[in-house]
Amino acid sequence: MSPELITAIATLTGVALGIAGTLSAARIQAKGSHAQADATYRAAQTTATTQYAATLEQQNRAAQRAAYVGLLAVARDFTLRAEHATLLGARDRAAHDFRDPLRQVEAAFAAVALEGPDTVLEAARAIERRAFNFAVLLENHGEAYRAWNTLYEHHLQGQLSEFPAIESLNRLRSVNRELSTAEHLRLAASADQSATAAEMGEIGSRWQAEYVRASSHLDAFVREGVLVEREKEDILRDAGGWRQGICDLMTMAGEDLDAALAGFIEAARTHLTATTPDSS
Repeated sequence: MSPELITAIATLTGVALGIAGTLSAARIQAKGSHAQADATYRAAQTTATTQYAATLEQQNRAAQRAAYVGLLAVARDFTLRAEHATLLGARDRAAHDFRDPLRQVEAAFAAVALEGPDTVLEAARAIERRAFNFAVLLENHGEAYRAWNTLYEHHLQGQLSEFPAIESLNRLRSVNRELSTAEHLRLAASADQSATAAEMGEIGSRWQAEYVRASSHLDAFVREGVLVEREKEDILRDAGGWRQGICDLMTMAGEDLDAALAGFIEAARTHLTATTPDSS
């Protein structure tokens, strides 16, 4: 082989090796560029996802806050109306009409039910349930409650040391609480409680005696125009037919409502100020 041919072959071999090296370097550089681009894309995707999640969480908290504030507003209004309704001497029938306020509470509760979470929802449900109980009490026993308020108001305007009617009614309720469950149910369901009591032996006789005395005291209020006959009958039936009076029941219902409102405020505040999203 001639020297010229050997030189040409060596030259070509060097060129080929140079091309191969260049191509290999290019491939390595391209692979690195692709990896860098992929890493940049993934980082951007992660950042976008994180920002989206943060924005969504912020929007969710804003929607929850709005729902909580909505329920809190109508619940506060309901409790203020309940406080007015339970004030001594509150005879205004409109003050005892809770149909619209109850519908407002139910609508606000539905918004909280949509937003959650369960911890706040349970506290909101307590408000709805106790508001409903309060409204039902007034719906079923509002007449007797207003009559009692009228009677108490009249006593408070007079001499506080003399409560003959109230004392007699308290004794009637005390005897009523001594009745057996069967006797109590029979008496509560009776259209003529006095006649029914006369058939119930010694306890019935005691009940009837207190009933007559209380009725006599209330007759004086009817004659004075403080009570009407229907209000007198409502008071007697409440004292003689129910072991726990409507006045006590209304007081407890109001206290339960206040407690439910306080519980909701605490649950809502705890959730909204949490540093980590609630999984529920």
